[in-house]
Amino acid sequence: MGSSDMASQPQSDSVKVAVNVRPLITPELVLGCTDCVTVTPGEPQVQIGPHVFTYDHVYGSTGSSSSLIFEQCVYPLVDSLFCGYNTTVLAYGQTGSGKTYTMGTNYSGESNCGGIIPQVMETIFKKADAMKGDTEFLIRVSFIEIFKEEVFDLLDDPGSVAKAAAPARVPIQIRETANGSITLAGVTEAEVKSKEEMALHLARGSLSRATGSTNMNSQSSRSHAIFTISIEQKRTSSSASEKSTSNEYDILSSKFHLVDLAGSERAKRTGADGLRLKEGIHINRGLLALGNVISALGDEKKRKEGAFVPYRDSKLTRLLQDSLGGNSKTVMIACISPADSNAEETINTLKYANRARNIQNKAVINRDPVTAEMQKLRSQLEQLQSELLFSRSGSAALEELQLLQQKVSLLELKNSELYCELKEREMSCEQLAQRAIATQLEKDQLMLKLESARNGKSWDDIENAGSEQDVDLMKTYISKIQQLEAEVTRQKFTTACRNGLHDRLALDKGMLLDDLGSGCEVGTLEVSSEVDEEEKEREHSSIQEKLDMELQDLDKRLQQKEAEMKQFAKSDTSVLKQHYETKLHEMEQEKRAFQKEIEDLRHALAKLSSSTDECSHKMKDNYLQKLSMLENQVSQLKKKQDAHQQLLRQKQKSDDAAMRLQGEIQRIKSQKVQLQQKIKQESEQFRSWKAAREKEVLQLKKEGRRNEYEMHKLLALNQKQKMVLQRKTEEATMATKRLKDLLEAKKSTRDAHGTGASGIQALMRTIDDELEVTVRAYELRSHYDRQIQE
Repeated sequence: MGSSDMASQPQSDSVKVAVNVRPLITPELVLGCTDCVTVTPGEPQVQIGPHVFTYDHVYGSTGSSSSLIFEQCVYPLVDSLFCGYNTTVLAYGQTGSGKTYTMGTNYSGESNCGGIIPQVMETIFKKADAMKGDTEFLIRVSFIEIFKEEVFDLLDDPGSVAKAAAPARVPIQIRETANGSITLAGVTEAEVKSKEEMALHLARGSLSRATGSTNMNSQSSRSHAIFTISIEQKRTSSSASEKSTSNEYDILSSKFHLVDLAGSERAKRTGADGLRLKEGIHINRGLLALGNVISALGDEKKRKEGAFVPYRDSKLTRLLQDSLGGNSKTVMIACISPADSNAEETINTLKYANRARNIQNKAVINRDPVTAEMQKLRSQLEQLQSELLFSRSGSAALEELQLLQQKVSLLELKNSELYCELKEREMSCEQLAQRAIATQLEKDQLMLKLESARNGKSWDDIENAGSEQDVDLMKTYISKIQQLEAEVTRQKFTTACRNGLHDRLALDKGMLLDDLGSGCEVGTLEVSSEVDEEEKEREHSSIQEKLDMELQDLDKRLQQKEAEMKQFAKSDTSVLKQHYETKLHEMEQEKRAFQKEIEDLRHALAKLSSSTDECSHKMKDNYLQKLSMLENQVSQLKKKQDAHQQLLRQKQKSDDAAMRLQGEIQRIKSQKVQLQQKIKQESEQFRSWKAAREKEVLQLKKEGRRNEYEMHKLLALNQKQKMVLQRKTEEATMATKRLKDLLEAKKSTRDAHGTGASGIQALMRTIDDELEVTVRAYELRSHYDRQIQE
């Protein structure tokens, strides 16, 4: 029961993003372009200028080889495809960045052609052949392109290889089914039974795809292409491990979308005009709509609020609705150019891909509806059988089973939430660790340089001593220290979790039993409100603890930076600078004096050259020796002057490093202020919530007292009315009794008189008696009616 339910539930998985850096091509080398993209060795991190991005995988340049893209990124998607999941590989990038080459959309049938699609085809048929014993496969392919915001079928006409500009082709309409999935009305889905047959359809569709020549790419794709492989698999027998959970016949249907997007381009650089310019406008419009969808799905705040996602702004985003934020496992490959002339477009592509990492997909196994219903009924049957078994063993066991089921569902939900939060924390910790290593490395280098300068070494020796091996060694030591600290923290956390796990489970079980055992409606409401309030307080306390820890971390970093600034301040750079400037000035004066003396010697030599006596020759030799000696001294002074100027330049670099450190300190201080404001805001919100809750409780208590007073008042009034009614009823009974007595007396009087009285007098008495009785009866009846109404 559990395994089938878990299989039918959606699996939340983020979009995986890989970056492929192509090498510099011949036109770029001819133009003198240089490589401006740096890949951190051993890390999936790309740096271009001041921008640093971290992804799931990075290939090319100094990173992993591009040949590993299929093995590390695409092969797991093929496994998921045979498990019944929809999968997607999406290639995005600037025009000429190698998207079509990476995807292999331009497959010509040759065995040495690279790309993802040929490898996917080969792997699919290998796995299908290996599973032929217990599974029947139906494999179909379709190939479409989106050209000028119209969808065309590239497999429609087998005999034609006309380009998309031909007006004979009819665009395909997009339809939405009853369950919300997107389909294409009338698209060709060709059944294939071998890799060669599938490759033939791919090559034929590639020839029909719209391409054109621009200044940046001689064979630029002018349309977005989607090559889809659909697999239906019917499992005719279950393996030994699946006999307890699978049906005898299980039908799975899944799709593999291989998307080769047209490259984003600028008309100024591509030199496009006329038809090519219109094509570029449509391409950029579709990519802009795709970027808006990625931004809407990647914003966590908008996603939680259920913000609108503009899938319908473009046919491209409409077709990729399941691949981005829907029922699919997706890998995005961002292809970039390392040339410095394309730096701006490369940064935009990396930002585009960085936003896509935040998209959360919900992939489910696509089963046949009838098979899924049969599996659901079988799981219900197993559940009912287990409940019947427990009910026979006693009602207490059934209640315990229900309690355990509820607890398991609660724990699974909490576990998924904690897992998502853990992944986010791990990503942020990795980024912070990288920044900490870089800062520590820069700090150690500056400290070593300062120490060497204090020991009297020249700046040339200091710069030459700072080799790359020392830097790598320092990086290794820092990373090992951080790994050991993380291991110690993990061991402490594991020990604490083991000690507190049983107590926490026992406490949760007791709370759950208390909640389930409360039968009174009022009591349940009070307990739930108290539990909500306690949960809110616990959440507030946990948030406050996290913010306090972040604040303490910022304080530590601030103290560390301030200590570094103090070390910079200790070295009196102003005095050192003044000393060197004075010395430089003295050297300048000495140099001028030597040059003046050289000029005088040259004039004297010129005068002596005219004389021919022996004494003048000796003086000339002396002057020449003195002149050579002075020239040597001047050259030495020039060297010393150059060395001092270099020292001044190194001093300027040190001042710049101090300024950067000061800026870092200011940034940390601003973060600290923001965090304090956040703590204050959180406290104010909790205080206002608690005040509102207390005010609401007071109002409820006041209303309860008012209702109680009204109830007592109504009870007293009811009691009073009952007493009045009882008294009036007794009076009416007495009056009725007196009336009966009077009637009896009148009747006896009338019988006693008999015929002895005259007829007129007897008639008058009789009329008077009747009138009195009638009036009295009317008064009693009206009085009784009034009392009843009151």
